[in-house]
Amino acid sequence: MFGKVKAADLWHEHKLSVPVDLKRLSAELGLDVVVFPFQGRLKEVIIDGVIGVRPGLPRSSFRWLVAHAIGHHMLHVGTSFYLESWQWVNHAKAERQAEEFAAWLLGGPDGWQYTAKELGIPYDKFLLVRLLANQGAPGSGRQIALPVEPRV
Repeated sequence: MFGKVKAADLWHEHKLSVPVDLKRLSAELGLDVVVFPFQGRLKEVIIDGVIGVRPGLPRSSFRWLVAHAIGHHMLHVGTSFYLESWQWVNHAKAERQAEEFAAWLLGGPDGWQYTAKELGIPYDKFLLVRLLANQGAPGSGRQIALPVEPRV
């Protein structure tokens, strides 16, 4: 749960609110966010303080990938990248930590009270925000019903 603590620290130190202003936060952390025309399965990478994200993604996915990369920056040393969810690298400990960090960062302390649209994140990632919030603090007894995916 180190990612939760780091995300909470960022919320406090940078006076964040929903939806998190990732452009401002990235700048305050000394990170540049650029669009890079990745080929193949690569969607995101962070190298030497530069976060590269594939162009043409929905805004919510772009936001999630930036938060994910900030997670790697805050939690891990070196470079990282985000591939399609079915690939083995996404199941590695560092990837899970970056995903959980992104959920805590974009959801904030009360993310379970918002919708995916209000948080500016993909619906499948919203479920992670809700799942983590549902776990709550040990002994909190907080139980949050996970929403059913909306029909379109």
